Amino acid sequence: MKQALKALLTLFGALVIVFIVRAYSFTIYTAPVAVGHTLVPGDRVLVNKWVRAGFVRGDLLVFSPQDGPRAVGPESGGRTDGSHGWPLLRTRCELVGRVEALPGDTITWRGVRYRIPLRCCRRCGCPDCKLYLVDTGHGQLLVHRHQVVGKARRLFHLPF
Repeated sequence: MKQALKALLTLFGALVIVFIVRAYSFTIYTAPVAVGHTLVPGDRVLVNKWVRAGFVRGDLLVFSPQDGPRAVGPESGGRTDGSHGWPLLRTRCELVGRVEALPGDTITWRGVRYRIPLRCCRRCGCPDCKLYLVDTGHGQLLVHRHQVVGKARRLFHLPF
């Protein structure tokens, strides 16, 4: 009886540790769409939730669009508020994307050159907030640093 109780407590403790690690440190996501030549639908990515800054071009990141990222591209209808043409942005899910441009880079959209600001805006109140241009497979988005869940790394692909 004592050995069974000890085994049960050990199993319970291990499950608690696994849930805490998955909630606050590392988790695994499935890529819903192809992201350039880096990811195909169904790829599994490991997300390090401790890394939310210091990205370089080509890095994979997972972000939460619930704060309203600004859409960039022909699907946005010329708007930058994410309200038209982006049905995925109205959901409460995390998206996987690849960093295309960093703060301070200049991008061209519809023949007009824009510079990604080094600081995002005054409305968020974050003193170290930055914007990243991210390719999600459906288009490109300007993502705030505080929307980033973590840096992702491709693990493997399951064909089913």
